[in-house]
Amino acid sequence: MSHEDLPRFELAFPGPLRDRLVAAVLADVKTATTGLCEEYERLGEPLPVAGERSVVVDSGGRPVAVVETTDVRVVPLGEIDLPYVMEEGEGHTSVAEWRAAHERFWHGEEMRAALGDPEFTVDDGTRVVTQRFRVVERLAARAAEEILDIVDEHDNVIGTAPRAEAYARRLRHRCAFVFVRDGRDRIFVHRRTPGKLIFPSRYDMFVGGVVGAGESYDDAALREAEEELGVSGLARPVPLFSFLYEGAAGHTWWSRVYEVRCDLPVSPQAEEVAWHAFLTEEELERRLPEWEWVPDGLEAYRRMRARRPG
Repeated sequence: MSHEDLPRFELAFPGPLRDRLVAAVLADVKTATTGLCEEYERLGEPLPVAGERSVVVDSGGRPVAVVETTDVRVVPLGEIDLPYVMEEGEGHTSVAEWRAAHERFWHGEEMRAALGDPEFTVDDGTRVVTQRFRVVERLAARAAEEILDIVDEHDNVIGTAPRAEAYARRLRHRCAFVFVRDGRDRIFVHRRTPGKLIFPSRYDMFVGGVVGAGESYDDAALREAEEELGVSGLARPVPLFSFLYEGAAGHTWWSRVYEVRCDLPVSPQAEEVAWHAFLTEEELERRLPEWEWVPDGLEAYRRMRARRPG
């Protein structure tokens, strides 16, 4: 049976949470997941069965891995213990922390709408389905398996890790941000694709990405800018400043900001860029409160503006 014939294995709802969980699965950090018995019952879906295989999909509906269920149990929510919490691989260090995060999800508008019950709540007696699984095939993990340098708070390399593991475990790594202007001084702005490992479908006023293991910031800035813009022969981006990004969700990376002039016709990567345009600075400023921006790019842009003379 090919993976096209397998049932879908969907974690959470499409969006940042799903993409974080998928990254953890690809990194073999997440080997268990928990569902509500009531969800299966209301949707008329059978419970998973040990030995069956299914295909993990990302927020864009793309298959990324085949997993095999190894164990299924129906238990009261109050019986979830710490060893199982660790198998879920979501970074929780206590049952209470795990419980609080799952209650926020199960009591959220999307889940209550899916259940058709705007007042739905869980308690210790709520029946949940614990499902353990293993990855048997990775279908689209090239980006997730890219090896990154892991750094300390002073930007010194202290180890390496696959990209998906770095995201899932919130390991500090390195990123390059490139601010691109065209010959008319307009700024390249784009919307990320839904399949990005983090911040899918958000807008960004920078191109760039992670710095590979052993790669310099300068080389990464040029490589990422040419790849994302779909050009070759771009001038080397000029470094402006560095800062340590520490996001509210625990994401953290050392970030070096660059700028470059691009007079070449751009042809952005379809797997990276869902939409793009060159905007004047006034147009960009008007869009700041209207569009949902990647938080690290927004912080870099604000720092860049603050450094301007006058």
